Amino acid sequence: MDEKIKKSKQIVHEAEITRQHARYKIPAKIEIDGKVYKVYDWSVSGVGIIDLPDEVYQKKYAIGKMIFKFDDFETVIDNLQLEFVSKREKDGHVIVGARFTELTPQQIAILNQIISAYLAGDIITEDDIIHAVTRAQFIEKKDKKPKVEKPKVMLVLILLTLFVIFLVLFILYTFYQKTYVVKSENAYFDANMTIIRAPSPSYIELSQDLKNKKFVKQGEILLYSHLIYGGIQIVKSPLSGYIHKIMIHNGDFRNVGEPVIAILEQNYKIFIVANILHKDLKKIHIGDIAVVDLPNGDRFYAKVVKIEFPYNVIEQHSRPLENIYNQARNYDKVILYPINYNVSEDMISTSAVVTIDTMLNKYNWYKIEENTSIETKNVNEQNLSSNQLKPEDNLTEKNQINIDKNNSLNPSQLQNIKKMDINISNKQLEVNTSKTKKTIYVKKYCIIAASSTKPFTDKKSQEFLNKFNNAKIIKVGDIYELKIESFDTVKEAKEFINNKVKKYYKDAFIIKCKVKIND
Repeated sequence: MDEKIKKSKQIVHEAEITRQHARYKIPAKIEIDGKVYKVYDWSVSGVGIIDLPDEVYQKKYAIGKMIFKFDDFETVIDNLQLEFVSKREKDGHVIVGARFTELTPQQIAILNQIISAYLAGDIITEDDIIHAVTRAQFIEKKDKKPKVEKPKVMLVLILLTLFVIFLVLFILYTFYQKTYVVKSENAYFDANMTIIRAPSPSYIELSQDLKNKKFVKQGEILLYSHLIYGGIQIVKSPLSGYIHKIMIHNGDFRNVGEPVIAILEQNYKIFIVANILHKDLKKIHIGDIAVVDLPNGDRFYAKVVKIEFPYNVIEQHSRPLENIYNQARNYDKVILYPINYNVSEDMISTSAVVTIDTMLNKYNWYKIEENTSIETKNVNEQNLSSNQLKPEDNLTEKNQINIDKNNSLNPSQLQNIKKMDINISNKQLEVNTSKTKKTIYVKKYCIIAASSTKPFTDKKSQEFLNKFNNAKIIKVGDIYELKIESFDTVKEAKEFINNKVKKYYKDAFIIKCKVKIND
């Protein structure tokens, strides 16, 4: 009981309004400016100093250190910043109140440790003081570090996650491309073509009316070969077709076998030749759909129709003996026909990039209906006669004219039309000189809503005819077409497509056509 009363005298309770912490009368001394003074009482927030000189008190601020003496060691809290705030008399002594300013966590920890030990009746040891200091340092680092580093850690985790996702997607994409996608090493447009060559070393004189895109008949004179040793050799066309390119100037010298004229066959088709690595050949099948990209940015579909050896086998065996003809070949040729894309003679030799996705083809991803598939067919002599056109017009696929076969003319009628050569500004009139009937064809613009190499079903045909008053279903060669006639300008045709046709037929396009007017 006496021990408790003794301890209770060490605590001074005062109003919380005047003081933040309770003062303790725990033995201690304080050193200021090299002089040691007794401590009346102290707390974590301040200290009461006995008999502090007035000259020190008037300075208002000072640096001191508190000294605690224990049985076998002495503890000193150094660099205590003091602010003198009050002065009073107590028990015959002058007590100066000083407030601690800017205490460090270590200083607060030591003061609290000393107060706790005295209140508990424990004997303070040097280890207790060291423990209090180290614990304060540990708590400070633990409290501050997470607050500063947490946003950075979250950012790093997000970036790391995004990187892993990107890496996985890249690996999957690369695997898919290598496993299922076949891309041409090179590809170009080609057509059925025959090359006329110089028969012997000679000077070549072209036929007077020979020019590019002119239709020539089989047996027609193409050029005269003036032999260097005298004499002239006549070269005639071995087939009916169109002059694609004249590769010399009139009067040029050519050695035997050198090319002079390229002729497109009468019923030529423009197709795509794609060189595919031989190791990828097993992935491709006849009928696969490929995506074709052109240098001008156009993209369309094409169908694989043939896969062949890169050159003729007989030519391979006919090579000189020093060439080993059974060596492994690197490429195979894949022949493709464009689907629903208008190609022209001018596109021959144009480069392209062919991509075949074998996985999408396996599951019929493209789902291209037959009524949107076009096997490219260029204008030939038979089509020209059917359309009442002169051979030198040689319309390209983009200006292809589709007609009814019942309106075709015989060769003699076609020859009569050639002589007439009637042109009327934007509307060209061509007159059939038949004795019994006069037919006028006016050039306008038509819309091809869809086309197919097979007949349309009755249901699809009826639906088409019911939607448009000026609709027709016609056959041109091997192609069946859903045709809408006719418009005076391209602008009118475009507006009709955008307003009425596109919602039913997405791949509709405009062609030049000739509308028959009977007298």
